[in-house]
Amino acid sequence: MKLQILLTLLIQVAVIESLREVSGYLGDTVTLSSGADPSWNLSSIEWSVFPNNTWIATYRNGNKNIERVDRYKGRLSLNTSSGDLMIHNLNKEDAMEYTVDLINTQRQNKGTKTKLTVIQRLNKPIIETVSCASVKGGSWLWLRCSSKDTGVSLLWQHTLPSVTLFKMTSPDGNSADLLGFLNTTQNLVEFTCTSSRNMEKESSVVTPKCGDDKPPSPSLSPALSPPRERNVLVFFVGFLVGALLVVIIFVFKEQIKAAWGHLQGKLFPSK
Repeated sequence: MKLQILLTLLIQVAVIESLREVSGYLGDTVTLSSGADPSWNLSSIEWSVFPNNTWIATYRNGNKNIERVDRYKGRLSLNTSSGDLMIHNLNKEDAMEYTVDLINTQRQNKGTKTKLTVIQRLNKPIIETVSCASVKGGSWLWLRCSSKDTGVSLLWQHTLPSVTLFKMTSPDGNSADLLGFLNTTQNLVEFTCTSSRNMEKESSVVTPKCGDDKPPSPSLSPALSPPRERNVLVFFVGFLVGALLVVIIFVFKEQIKAAWGHLQGKLFPSK
């Protein structure tokens, strides 16, 4: 009885030690290593998924079957020499534990567990030109970088390290602004915004060409309205004033007509 308990404990320890962790990107291909000794000549390979130990790929008596489960059909590749399993076009449902049981031609066997994690790649950051205005001697530049991802850091870089630029990051970390002045010899400057999370990075590049917009406010406040919004406000106020004048003329047209006739009589009395 003691021997049986000891063997059970040893088997459990072996399983824990053989647990591997692998990560793959959503939509990409990942390889699950079998851990087989390179000198082995494999006669049996059985890949199954936890927790119900459903076979998804097998190799027995020289016959390979990788079409056992519908949701894996067309997405598996099995290397019958190494026992490695490749999963193509990864989706979130593929994230689980995989077990492989191997037997070689010498009747030696080995089992390995692999925990697969599927992660989403970072999106490229989005660069928006808030304002890029040509003025005498150069141009004002206001760029905004944002990301659809959460938990990222945004960093601005440019090809002219001698240029002094102001940089800001929003409190929630979802956007980062860049504001500065470029002289006439520095109009074509390449700006790069990099989004990073852990060891992963994605970048976007822009080379803005400035027009004749008004320069942004030097207060560096992203909350300020860009020139286009101010123009809309002026137009709206002008429209309200004009509409009010039309209403006044329509309502008081008789009084205005009478007053005008009286004024004409005073200015041009009949002989």
